[in-house]
This record gives sequence, C-alpha cells and structure tokens, in this order.
Amino acid sequence: MPTITTPRPPLNLFNVERISVPSFWTTVLETPDYLIPENGPDPERTVKAVALLTSLLVANNGEDSIELSARFRDNNGLSWLVLNKMYIPPNDFALIELGKQNLPSGDRLELKCENFQGATASLSYVLNQREEYVVL
Repeated sequence: MPTITTPRPPLNLFNVERISVPSFWTTVLETPDYLIPENGPDPERTVKAVALLTSLLVANNGEDSIELSARFRDNNGLSWLVLNKMYIPPNDFALIELGKQNLPSGDRLELKCENFQGATASLSYVLNQREEYVVL
C-alpha cells in the first residue's frame, strides 16, 4: 500500500487517475495511507484515508469492440467482481457511475479488457481522511 508523507491528512482532494487498460488485471487506484511527521509536541502518526469513487470513463480507441471487467480487491487480497465483460463498441466510450463507493486505505480498483485494442480509463474520485471512532 502506498504511503504519502505530508504535514496534514487529505481533505476533499479531487483527483483523477488515467491508464491504458491491458488484457490482464491492472490497478487503477490503490487508496494510500498518510504519514504525518512529528511536529513539536505532536507525535508522528499514520492516518487512514478513503477514496469516494464518483465515475469511471472508458474509451475504446480501437477498431474492434472490447469487453471491460472491473473488480475491487481489499487489503486482505479478497476480490469481488463488479463488472463482467461489458461490451464497448469501436470508437465509443462507456460511463460507469460508481455511486460514491468507499475505497478505504489499502483497497484497490482493478480493470482488464478482453481483446485489448487501445482502451483508456479515467477514474474520478475524492480523497478524504477516514474517521475512526471507538464506541464506549
């Protein structure tokens, strides 16, 4: 899992990730941890984050149709398929709404494209500090 060192945790960071989607499972986004260095009396600490996934746009730039699959993989290696071989015609695109699905630190969104012809994926998301509560 990636760790980002910064003086403050994320707060509504709007981001985008873009990749060419190959014919094997490839990570589009792995939600990082944030390492906050020691600052005066405040000790060093790690802050968990969460990515709020908004939408995934996949463009088929090839001359043949493609089949797109997507899955989530948690930090324990367990995965579940959320899209299985979605048909995208040549020179067209698909917009997949992810409904603000939460992706906590260490979890990933992975894509693959059957009969790869040049698909490009663009994922929009918002990165935030993950609040953790202790119930007494």
